[in-house]
Amino acid sequence: MQNLIKFLFIFFLYLLSINISFAQDGDNTNIVDVRQAAMQAMWARLDRLSTLIAQPGDIVTSSDGSTIVIGENNNTKPTEYYALVHGREAKQDALEISSLLSQVENFWKDNTSIHHVDYTNAETLIWLIPEAFKRYYTDAVIASENLNKSFNSEETSKIQRSVCMLALSCGRCHGGFRKVRFDNLRKEGRGWTGNYESCWIYRNEITIDSTAIRN
Repeated sequence: MQNLIKFLFIFFLYLLSINISFAQDGDNTNIVDVRQAAMQAMWARLDRLSTLIAQPGDIVTSSDGSTIVIGENNNTKPTEYYALVHGREAKQDALEISSLLSQVENFWKDNTSIHHVDYTNAETLIWLIPEAFKRYYTDAVIASENLNKSFNSEETSKIQRSVCMLALSCGRCHGGFRKVRFDNLRKEGRGWTGNYESCWIYRNEITIDSTAIRN
């Protein structure tokens, strides 16, 4: 099963790389399409990773669409019930997010703004203050790298904090640079905002020191 999942992801990256090669030839609509596909793929993985920070009583949706309630006396490690619920390793999702972030990092050319492609969700601010957008995007890249490192430590508290830092970095970037539409929020859930209840304890940490999101 794990080999099949890895094969499918590699195949997805292969198709994405083909689209990237076309997009880099200058077709701005191709760039936006690939960018959106990558972001959707990242969101799906981040939303699954939120299982790692689920609290007792929280409802988790498994890969087959069934719902599972986290028990009050659950003593199973989050990484273990993640594998049971989703049929894949959490660290695989984390690695794939890092890979997707790096693939579309430079996919924000001037000719891909709302002035050129009317269906993009990207705010004009990306191109008005590119330095700020670059900083926020880099925050997400570093947060994803830290998440991968946390899995090597096998410390639950580090893993959960890293999941939250990634969610909050994504949410902060989307809050400033992505159009918010009610239908999108209903369909895409909390992954776009990073608004997971378990992550609220880290908000003050970031408010006091914005660089904490990279630690």
